Amino acid sequence: MIVRTLLFALPLLWLAPPASAAITPAPTLVYAFSRFEPYKTVDADGKPGGPYTVLLQELARRSGVQLDIVHCPLQRCLALLQRGQADLSIGIRGNAERDRYLDFLDPPFAPPTATMVLQRHDDPRPIRHYDDLYALRVGVVEGASYFQRFDDDRLMRRDAAPSARLALRKLAAKRFDVLLINAQQGRQLSRELGARQYRRAELQFPGELPRRIALSRLSPAVQAAKPRLAAQLQQMLRDGSVRRILDGAAVQAAHAGSKRSGRSLHSMSTPH
Repeated sequence: MIVRTLLFALPLLWLAPPASAAITPAPTLVYAFSRFEPYKTVDADGKPGGPYTVLLQELARRSGVQLDIVHCPLQRCLALLQRGQADLSIGIRGNAERDRYLDFLDPPFAPPTATMVLQRHDDPRPIRHYDDLYALRVGVVEGASYFQRFDDDRLMRRDAAPSARLALRKLAAKRFDVLLINAQQGRQLSRELGARQYRRAELQFPGELPRRIALSRLSPAVQAAKPRLAAQLQQMLRDGSVRRILDGAAVQAAHAGSKRSGRSLHSMSTPH
């Protein structure tokens, strides 16, 4: 009986995969995460979240890769991507300098969007044209890219803050005169910090580039995964997953503010 059992088992040993043929673990990509409310947020426990992070996590899952998150200030994240120590990020706008070390995934996940100019509520000065900004101290977020004319303008007086939240506080404290900020982000943060302190200037700048996921040119891992990521992102756009992630998170992040404005996060997400 024992002999028959062993004879029966021998053919099965030939069919069993060798130890070296065990399932290969999924490749890991490093996501350089910089806080950018409401799209990239941090909860009370310090855990990164927000719709952009959810989008990347779902894309990674569908593409069969693991996603490790490195939390860093924007400029540090850019440095990691530049050296290939991080593989990808999201909510980062391309420009001439960044395009040397960043590759952007096609298709785009959202269309171009506008940048608003915020003033203090009690500031009566009209701001209707780009040239009106030259007489003012213009607030920006440190390391952020806005649009080509502004980014290349060496005559503009800028005053940087480490984050958009701190930039709004500096505007309220009269540390600078106006603030350039993403429209949805500006609305949400100004509500949180006291909407009556701020008002929107007439001047607004339309978006120039559609929103894309940024890939490090110096990362062999993400470049190898690029065709798979692109195919899965296309499928997520086709089946509505991207819109559901962005619009669903918009309602929560902005406390239904997007419903009152009649717009969605999908149509208003502007990177830094």
